[in-house]
Amino acid sequence: MWRRILPACLTVGLTATVLSVPALTSPVLAACSEAAATEAAAAALAASCGKPVVVDALRNEYSQVTAQPDGRMTFESSVLPERVQRGEGWVDVDLDLAAGVDGLLRPAASVADVAFSNGGAAPLVTLTRGGRAMTMSWPGTLPPPVIVENSAKYSEVLPGVDLVVRATETGFTHVLVIKSAAAAAQSAVREVRFELGGDAEVEEIDGALRAVSSGSVLASTEPAVMWDSRSAAVTAAPQASRSTLQTLTATPSTTEAAGDAARTAPVSVHLSDGDLVLRPDATLLAQAAFPLYVDPAWSVAKAKRAYSTNNGSNNTDYSVARVGHNPETGALYRSFFQFNTTAGGVALKGKHIESARVEMKLDHSWSCDRTVASMHWSSAINATMKATWSAMDLLRYLDSATGRANQAGGCGVIQGDEDMIFQSAKVTSFVQEAANKSWPNVTVGFTARDSSGEGESTQARWKKFLPNNAKLFADYDTKPTAPTGLQVAGIACSTSAAVTIGTLTPTFSAQFNDADTSDSLTGAFEWIEVPAAGMGSVTATVPGRKTAPPNKTNVSNNTRATSAAVNAPKDKKYAFRAQTTDKAPYSQVGPWSAWCQFTVDTTVPTVTGTVLSNASAPGKKVRIRIESTATDVTKFQYGWDAATKVVTASTSTTPPKTAEIEVTAQRLGTNVLNLKAIDATLNEGIGTVIFDVAGQPVAPIARWGLETLPGMSSPASALADRVAIPADTPLTAENVTWTDDVRLKRAATSTFNGTSSAAMTTSSVVSTTASFSVAGWVRLGAVPTSDMKFATQYGSDAAGFEIGVRRTGTALTPYWSFLMKDTSVQTSATVAVLAPTPITAADTGRWVHVAGVFDAPEKKLRLYLDGTKVAEVDRTATPWAATGRFAVGRGYGSNYWNGSIADVQAFDRVLVAEDFTGRLATDPDGNGFDEPGVLTPIQVGGWDFDAASRCRRTDLSGYCEAPDPGTAWSRWLALSRGADIGSGRDVNNGSALWLDEQYFPSDDGETPEATSEYGRSAVKTGTTAPDENGNEFTLWQDQQVLRTDQSFTIAAWAAPKADLTGNRTILAQRGAHESAFRLQYAADSGKWVFTVASQDVPDAGASTVNSLTSTSIVDTGAWTHLTAVYDAGAKQTRIYVNGNREAAASISGTPFDATGTLLVGKSVSRGELTGQWHGGIDDIAVFQGAMNDAAVSLMYERQSADTSATNVLKLNGTMIAGAVKRSSNDVYQLRMQTDGNLVLYRQGTAVWSPNTWGNPGAETVLQADGNLVINRQDKSVAWSTATAGKGADRLVLFDDGRLELQNPAGQVVWRRP
Repeated sequence: MWRRILPACLTVGLTATVLSVPALTSPVLAACSEAAATEAAAAALAASCGKPVVVDALRNEYSQVTAQPDGRMTFESSVLPERVQRGEGWVDVDLDLAAGVDGLLRPAASVADVAFSNGGAAPLVTLTRGGRAMTMSWPGTLPPPVIVENSAKYSEVLPGVDLVVRATETGFTHVLVIKSAAAAAQSAVREVRFELGGDAEVEEIDGALRAVSSGSVLASTEPAVMWDSRSAAVTAAPQASRSTLQTLTATPSTTEAAGDAARTAPVSVHLSDGDLVLRPDATLLAQAAFPLYVDPAWSVAKAKRAYSTNNGSNNTDYSVARVGHNPETGALYRSFFQFNTTAGGVALKGKHIESARVEMKLDHSWSCDRTVASMHWSSAINATMKATWSAMDLLRYLDSATGRANQAGGCGVIQGDEDMIFQSAKVTSFVQEAANKSWPNVTVGFTARDSSGEGESTQARWKKFLPNNAKLFADYDTKPTAPTGLQVAGIACSTSAAVTIGTLTPTFSAQFNDADTSDSLTGAFEWIEVPAAGMGSVTATVPGRKTAPPNKTNVSNNTRATSAAVNAPKDKKYAFRAQTTDKAPYSQVGPWSAWCQFTVDTTVPTVTGTVLSNASAPGKKVRIRIESTATDVTKFQYGWDAATKVVTASTSTTPPKTAEIEVTAQRLGTNVLNLKAIDATLNEGIGTVIFDVAGQPVAPIARWGLETLPGMSSPASALADRVAIPADTPLTAENVTWTDDVRLKRAATSTFNGTSSAAMTTSSVVSTTASFSVAGWVRLGAVPTSDMKFATQYGSDAAGFEIGVRRTGTALTPYWSFLMKDTSVQTSATVAVLAPTPITAADTGRWVHVAGVFDAPEKKLRLYLDGTKVAEVDRTATPWAATGRFAVGRGYGSNYWNGSIADVQAFDRVLVAEDFTGRLATDPDGNGFDEPGVLTPIQVGGWDFDAASRCRRTDLSGYCEAPDPGTAWSRWLALSRGADIGSGRDVNNGSALWLDEQYFPSDDGETPEATSEYGRSAVKTGTTAPDENGNEFTLWQDQQVLRTDQSFTIAAWAAPKADLTGNRTILAQRGAHESAFRLQYAADSGKWVFTVASQDVPDAGASTVNSLTSTSIVDTGAWTHLTAVYDAGAKQTRIYVNGNREAAASISGTPFDATGTLLVGKSVSRGELTGQWHGGIDDIAVFQGAMNDAAVSLMYERQSADTSATNVLKLNGTMIAGAVKRSSNDVYQLRMQTDGNLVLYRQGTAVWSPNTWGNPGAETVLQADGNLVINRQDKSVAWSTATAGKGADRLVLFDDGRLELQNPAGQVVWRRP
């Protein structure tokens, strides 16, 4: 271990200037190892060694990617954890117990951090997650245990009673083994008590248990059960190969599961005085065949599989998955499995699926002969471990397979376990469909049906499968995308016109793109002479292609390749395009690029450009040298859209002629600046300079929220500078008032009186001698009758800038404006950029985002309204320094603002178009990341249902509710009677809301009671006094969530039931008579629909409702992510499916402000609740403000990504000493060192640390409240991000070194300096 001084650029925000780091050496990849860090390394190793190699960066607990020797990439997904991250890499799950240095027993490798007593007074079980712990103790001293693999038995904890704890794949079980009737008769057995401890609160919900801390579920159980050891013989029916009846031995009961013939009963669960109390069923206690077992099983993750029975009967043995006709009970069993389609940093989304299969391990069959089982695409699992038979639709037959594994001894031989593989073309097509539609997971069901759907009750088809061995495999490839960045003779192509080149032997160039980093690509070019009829007459074969240059081979993915020269005679127009083919064995051919047209003119001067100093990020300065070898060039021109800005060429008589210019980088990724060289006879030579900007958009240097939110109700918090780097510049307010609900419900926004209100810093914020931008949300109460400014920075005699409203013209008409003075003297000339249209009454009472930009290199002032550039003017005066205070709510001297202001931001750079529109990761000229920009909406509600409880009795306290665990508003959803909480959309999101208009159907043949099921937004105001049965009931106060007359965004995951009719509502917000918006499944058309209404009146006409419909057909039964946006500034509605925009429409009116509750599963129409949802709803998120395309895409990607990836620390995750998180490209490593320091390395060099060295044994924890902390060994906090309550649910290490805390919407909560 050694220490060094931290570079000055990294000391900002750290607690010390010394960084403790180990001396890292570059890892040497072992020859022919089983794993490699990256996809490219694994592919190379697999090819050279002739065996599969796992990609370490593309692994998680459930899934992994393996490079095959023949070049294929194989995705593999399981339903139970198979591996655990340990230090540098992954190890297989190993549940065998061993004593640690503290004497406690722990599994060698498990996803659950669980420890068992080694005897004595220590707690029986300690479960730790996210820095929180739950303990469970036996009320007495435990004897030393007998350890057998993953179990520890404490003998005779009561006379005739043993206690057995066992580590499982996702948690632990504790089982009482009651060995005799005498033992069963003890009072301590009839009421078993465990002492509970730790900082997690244990709750009992309908016989199940869960441990909750800070609104997050640490662990939970299925309802507790008990089973006896009855082992009656089973008589087999004749089989095809049997001439007589066979007597088979039933599987016996064990501490793990009930045997085939065992009797089972529920165990009553209670919480009393801090104890967990189990009351076994008295009847089974009296009648049991001993030993008798009593077991609740705890898990830190929801199961990804389930069973269902046609008669509603239960099963407690989860060690096998049953299919077919149970010979013991007569019930029909089906088993369902959910496979994720993500593995670390890769997802099957958008991939080409070469082949796919599901492998199942058959553990037992009834028949000695091979019998059939069939696999179907099924609807999403609605509950675990027992799903509802009627809810689990078999949507499509996929494949059948046969197998036998009779181990009862009646076949003359013990038949071993056998693989059954389901791999038809239909399976591949199904997985390809999932990839095309961006499904985050797929669910399949297994039955005893044959391929025609018959014979499910045939006894011979009874089977048991091992769930640990259930796996989905897919050989995949990423199809190349169209080449980008086309150039001819080194000149970038234009999308609007032909470019002119000065050579008769041009080369063609393009960037060849493929997301698979291991691919070696082939690039092809074709070219034509443009026909007289133009490009519109060009087809795939006409006109005939000219002789193409040879293909470019062995092109690395996402790199440029240039062809050999071709001969192009002058005075003709030509066009070329490019195409990519990836490597064998897939050899997928991508689409052609767009055509690039060009002409040849050898009389024009040449022109080239060279970047002398590049920008560190978009909106920053670039210095470029323009050159021409022609001696008579007199001037150059340059520009982004067209080369129009003039600069004089050097006067030297010796070539080249040159000029140096400064411009501002316009975008992240590839920037193209157009150039011209003009000679003395006005010949114009055309060229381009192309450069890439790699740095992320720079955050504001100051930001003031100007709103008091729940939990931050002090005006000081609203006036605080949220960006303390590079300087902390809080505002001090004078005569500012705080208006409730004007922008956000249950929030107060700063309001200025127009005469004396202002909020000011004590020092300057922006440098007015360089580029800067200022932006904010403003609201006018009336049409201005005087000049008003919402922000300025003082100079000694004039404002450095002013932004707000300026009146101009003969009638002094108000316009939005941004202005600067030519000098520091107040009487100097003013340069103002004005909006093209005046402010009218239609602009009052609504929020407008106004941004002013000074672009120093390009000498421009720009004005943006609601994210759109509306005006631009030249500002050629030499910039001067205004070093006075920054003011909000007034101009220089006066010009006070009259209205409300929120979220003012200041930047030390130019805001560019993408700062407002965002940038999609799929943009071929981008950096591969979704960049949502600066117009970030505020999340005002979020419900993941993980800590929700079903509703059997309306408003019963502790039930019928779903908390909002992530936002400051902490509103609840009050659930109506019959609303169920079942299986969530994936293993990382354990629970979801399930509605079906029936009171908990049991599949027992009885018709369930009809119910009206939904949720509504509310807060708790108390509880009633206990009734005669001691029950208390929650008192609710309904609450509005969104201001629906302003921009808003709503999102949810939905899994609709099949075979529905009518419109089924996911989300709505109610008014008195109508819903202001509805997000629905229109079952009759099979589409998603988003509607907004402008009137809340009885019998509102159809003209008052704007409806928007998705383009894709709904996949009933599958989980789909939906987002709907009302954008008030753009006067537009938008609907997104799985992160992709599917439709948008302009609307003329404004949605009415619905003051009622947010409804989940219902909507209001004509004053009545309607649109009952049938199916699952999960992860609801609602935002005040409009998300752009990139923000929606980012939200979907974040929510569908696997949080157990190697570059992610998930909520409740812990990095112990030695733990490492890696970027997907293995360039960056985040290490928790043994000295207690958390260090980010770039290829062995430390680049960031909070400097917490000197704390051996410290751990990094992402707590349930969203705060990232480094806890010392004594649990005191050494460092934190101070993000508690801000909604963060993951820490992500990106390939470019960004280290961010993000919320479920992908919004940045914290970023390392």
